[in-house]
Amino acid sequence: MVWLLAAIACIFLAIKFRGFRYAFLAIAGVLVLSVTLYVAHTKQEEESSKRLVQADQLAFTGLTLGPESYGSSYKLSGRVKNNSPYYVFQVKAKLRILDCDAQSHCDVVGEEDEWNICPLIPPGQVRDVDTSIYFGSGTRVRGQFQWNYVITEIRARSEP
Repeated sequence: MVWLLAAIACIFLAIKFRGFRYAFLAIAGVLVLSVTLYVAHTKQEEESSKRLVQADQLAFTGLTLGPESYGSSYKLSGRVKNNSPYYVFQVKAKLRILDCDAQSHCDVVGEEDEWNICPLIPPGQVRDVDTSIYFGSGTRVRGQFQWNYVITEIRARSEP
């Protein structure tokens, strides 16, 4: 309601006073320019954070995935070491659950893109991975359970 009244007042003033029109357009232009520059800067910063650390600079050890006691939720646990000079703050991995038969033919029965599978990892340090991942209600393994993962994106920065 307040925005509607402000809009009506601005329209009235723009019609009645020529100087207000120019001031209003100048202020609106500055606001649009500021928002545009902020969005461009944020997007550039996000893109550059994706190029600082490569997947081979993270060492995952003892990584396991197993079903939890309820539903289609699985527990991902293990350790990860950051061998880069940057602070890693987000890791995105594509995880797959496979249902394999005796002839090693496997079907994907669950697939999930998971953000932030580990906490903030400073350069040269190790952190535990301990997260639950929900694959959906249709995830049922009838044969041999196998799983795999691929790191699809890492975001990092030079300071915490």
